[in-house]
Amino acid sequence: MSLASSLKRVLIAAGVTIVALGAATALVPALLPGESVRHDVAAELTRRMGLPVTISGPVSVSVVPQLSIRLDGVRMAEADAAEPQATAEAVVASFRLLPLITGKVSISEYVLVRPRIAVRVARDGASNWDGAFRRLREAARETGRTVADLRIVEGEALVTDEKTESRAALSAIEFAISWPGPNRQANISGTLTANGEPVEINAVVARPLALFTAEPTGVKMRVTSAPMKSAFEGTVTNGDTLTAAGAMTLETGSLRQLLRWLGQNPGVGPSFGTFALKGDVQLQPNSLAFTKVNTELDGNVADGALSISFEGARPQVQGTLDAGRVVATTYFRDLRFTADGNQGWNRRPIDLSAIAAIDLDLRLSASEVVVGHASLGRSAASVVARGGRLTVTLGEAQAYGGTLSGALVVAPRGEEMDVRASLNVQRAQLGLGLGEWFGFRRLDGTANTQLSIEARGASMADLARTASGQMMLTAVEGAVHGFNAEAILRRLERRPLATTGADTRSGRTAYDRIAATIRVAGGVATTTDLVLDGPMVRVNVEGVASLPAREFDMRGIATLKRRTTSGSTAEQNFELPFVVQGPWDDPFILPDPQALIRRSGAAAPLRDVTRDRDALRAVLDAINRHASQEADLSSPPPASSFNPFAPILPRD
Repeated sequence: MSLASSLKRVLIAAGVTIVALGAATALVPALLPGESVRHDVAAELTRRMGLPVTISGPVSVSVVPQLSIRLDGVRMAEADAAEPQATAEAVVASFRLLPLITGKVSISEYVLVRPRIAVRVARDGASNWDGAFRRLREAARETGRTVADLRIVEGEALVTDEKTESRAALSAIEFAISWPGPNRQANISGTLTANGEPVEINAVVARPLALFTAEPTGVKMRVTSAPMKSAFEGTVTNGDTLTAAGAMTLETGSLRQLLRWLGQNPGVGPSFGTFALKGDVQLQPNSLAFTKVNTELDGNVADGALSISFEGARPQVQGTLDAGRVVATTYFRDLRFTADGNQGWNRRPIDLSAIAAIDLDLRLSASEVVVGHASLGRSAASVVARGGRLTVTLGEAQAYGGTLSGALVVAPRGEEMDVRASLNVQRAQLGLGLGEWFGFRRLDGTANTQLSIEARGASMADLARTASGQMMLTAVEGAVHGFNAEAILRRLERRPLATTGADTRSGRTAYDRIAATIRVAGGVATTTDLVLDGPMVRVNVEGVASLPAREFDMRGIATLKRRTTSGSTAEQNFELPFVVQGPWDDPFILPDPQALIRRSGAAAPLRDVTRDRDALRAVLDAINRHASQEADLSSPPPASSFNPFAPILPRD
């Protein structure tokens, strides 16, 4: 037999086969029992969905691009349900051709066209799909059947959770589930739109049937969207509840944007930016528990344990984290205690939206904490937020050579807030602390301080205006910068009217001890017992400091101590009243002019004339009468408007 003859026979056989298949394909639509297929498709979907499925619409058969049948009017609902769990415009079933030629109906793929899925979770946690899941577990024992693929086209879903009082609408659902056989892995891929953002989901389930028999099965899953990227690899068990355990990662360029996408209102601001989380996790239906987690927020990295619950109206976060260096400036940007340059206190309303959007209960520790220009050493603190009320408790922090502890409570009150703060400082360097936190750099020493203050307002300027409370301060072995009290006193003792401006703006006054009690009411700090006691100088001060204006208005007495030796007579101490006025950052410290005049012998005649005002008036009257002048001297010349400060007695 020649090659040409053999090739001819092959071509003839192929042509006959093609013609036969074409004829069979053309005849199948006419011979396909529509009602029987409708019944078979409804039964198959009932087994797949776990719900009774009814198909009430017309039936149409297509050959191109593949043999399929379309059945309109799909309804999935429990027999006694007031509304269906799901509906679909149509279901399209694709047939395997060869089994159909032999008289068997074998479907390779189901496509649900424009399904509308409703999921309702009651307050007790029961779902309208619980019955479907129960029936699916019972049907999972049938493992010998061929499994068809399932696709969803242009789907929508609405999830209503009465327990958490939340609603989630999903649209543009395009999903494909490929499951070659009962003992084969299933591949799931698709996209959907949630809160206006497209989401891509890809998953691999090692043993899908295990999900219906309460057995663990391996799962790999990745979720990608603009707000975040997440991945999970571990095991999933669908027992009484769906649980999972494995490794999980989550990344977002903006935690604030992610919270907003999830339906929260985190406000605006530079904080809650880049966020990453990676660790071993246990997943429950409404919670995640990380037994070992590494997390990063705004460039701050920490390790520890963390749990997140979605049971309530707001996400609830609990955990214990340990970090290295933490820069917390952005979280306290509206609560800083320094002024905005020459503009005074910050008048921008403090935004508490981020606090109200989430409930926190965190235990934090760090090797260093930076807030603005201030820096603390090893620190341990707790952060608790409940319903917009924030409590930050500083257990202990190493700072400025000593230790700090205290608490800050911020509670919303309408458009304003109530703020309460307490601070306990032990053996800290006073100059460093006052400079970094309050911008006041004229006092140093080793200090113990107790502070308790409260205020109300919408901005830092309002809080300064309404502040009330008390501070007790003791400090040792330090100095007051900006003037040399001893040099000033010695100069003024010799020459009371000598120029003193240079000494009042430079130099330093050393002290052995400072003690003061400062009371704050209505934004005004008042002290009546501030005492500075040094080797050569003792200073008693009283007066006020305006918190809103950041200015001093104080007066005091500086005493130059006399040294006595054995057998000598002690000289009287030299005392000089003075005033302290002007801004905190650069106040004026000036001697009382009236006291200087009184000490100056050159001013004695002027004082005598002033005391003998009646004699002076008599002389002037006589001169005026002699010159026939009609000067009106019925009232004395105006006295000086300057009144000296009330004297302050030195305090022993």
